[in-house]
Amino acid sequence: MPKVKAKRQSVSLDMTAMCDVAFLLLTFFMLTAKFKPEEAVTITPPTSISEKKLPAGDGYLTISVGPTGGIFLGTEDKIAKDAMLERMANRMGISITPEMQKNYNASELVGYPAGAMRQVLGMKPSDVKAQGLLKGIPLDTANNELFLWVSYAKIANPALKVAIKGDANSNYKVFNAIVSTLQDQNINVFQLITSPEGKPK
Repeated sequence: MPKVKAKRQSVSLDMTAMCDVAFLLLTFFMLTAKFKPEEAVTITPPTSISEKKLPAGDGYLTISVGPTGGIFLGTEDKIAKDAMLERMANRMGISITPEMQKNYNASELVGYPAGAMRQVLGMKPSDVKAQGLLKGIPLDTANNELFLWVSYAKIANPALKVAIKGDANSNYKVFNAIVSTLQDQNINVFQLITSPEGKPK
């Protein structure tokens, strides 16, 4: 006697729970996303065929040179960044208020003379840029403030590596002065940030 085959039924999945999870994840990422702040100064580095990428993270102290020769300093290492502010403020006799600390943390770069610190940190970073107060860190024989900023960062985190990002139109003399300042602190190894360029055929 032949066996009676059971009728096959298609499997149905309830996707309601999956949609809920997808929307929860989407909402989470939208609310926790950190937008990149507007650049304090626009720098177009020269191109090179190097394929080595600068590792992402907070292990670098970046010295940037603007098109007009202004020098700017930035790091994602919070300990080093806070230490730079604290030591420079103590040197200048400035007491940092919570509002000044908030504006400092919101700024991407340090790029002003230490004497203007009280004025600059009393304003939002967007207002500082709009008023043209980001003129660069002084670097000359009489007043080498870049030396101080770099040394304060390295005291806080000796493992910080240094990277230099220069504009293609900046003066080489400024770059040479930066290298001399680093060598004065026995920093002889640093990275140069460039834009990628295709290898010649």
